[in-house]
Amino acid sequence: MPRFLRSTLAITALAAPLAASPVPARAATTSAVHWSAAQIGASGLVITPLAPAAWRQSFSASAMVQNPAQLLQDLSALAVARAQVVAARSARQLAQLQAQRLEGLFQAGQNVALAAVQQAQSKEQQAQAQLDVAQATEQEAQVTLRTDLGPALAARLEHDAALRQALADGRELMVDLTLLPGTDLPAAARVHLLRPGARAAKPDAWLPAQLVGPAASASAQVQGLRYVLLAPAASGLMPGLHLQARVEAGRTETGVLLPASSVVWTHGQAVAFVASAAPGGGQRLAPRIVSTGWPLHGGYVQPGWGALAVVTRGAGLVLTPPPAPQAHIATGGDDD
Repeated sequence: MPRFLRSTLAITALAAPLAASPVPARAATTSAVHWSAAQIGASGLVITPLAPAAWRQSFSASAMVQNPAQLLQDLSALAVARAQVVAARSARQLAQLQAQRLEGLFQAGQNVALAAVQQAQSKEQQAQAQLDVAQATEQEAQVTLRTDLGPALAARLEHDAALRQALADGRELMVDLTLLPGTDLPAAARVHLLRPGARAAKPDAWLPAQLVGPAASASAQVQGLRYVLLAPAASGLMPGLHLQARVEAGRTETGVLLPASSVVWTHGQAVAFVASAAPGGGQRLAPRIVSTGWPLHGGYVQPGWGALAVVTRGAGLVLTPPPAPQAHIATGGDDD
């Protein structure tokens, strides 16, 4: 094959997109090579030591700040319904006691007409009917709350008066988190929201949000699973605003963060070249298959890897023969 065609194929392999699925750790088909210090310096290879650290898997999602108007209406309707139940129950108890008292006097032969007893019993029945209506109204308000907010947030609000007040005061915001179709929420997930207009690289750009549970319905636009978040009120946050979200797994894994510049493709496999001191000087560059299934910070986390040194610049050159030593050009003398 002509030299220029081989070079073109090598460049194409370097530019190929990385696969998204993990690759099992086995020996690469490319053999290890030995490069001298002079060859490494002449080619511009950079070898960087990497150490393992604790990482969390994460992915991006979309979020939207919700309008609390419907939430406040549902909470108000439920509060009114509960108050009506309390009032109806008290009226029923009073009517029941009155009916029992008159019936007892009538049975004892006291000066109580049968009509008065029957009238008191009728009032007791009316009070019971009013209590039944109030309880049905309360159940309807609870169903409406669960339907509009989802069972998780509805259950939380029914037992957390402080949260209800914080939402009513605007100190807490309700946010919907939408995942892409086929994406699962990690166990004990941690969610952060990117502040409006903030740069993601800044430490204070991300606002922590509390995951409550599944939302009332899926997203009509994305058709992905949707969850309810609670976020503290912050500058720039308002209902209807779309935000970028970052979802992190709750559990950390130890591994090496491999820069993307160290990953090349050969024989259909993504590999990185691990450097170690070679007998007689120079470096032994051995290929090691890597996984591109966990992208993070412009690289790929390799769970379970220990400390090692890899080629982080010019890794694609290792696929080609090392450069030949530069020939010394003699100067001086006249061969004419």
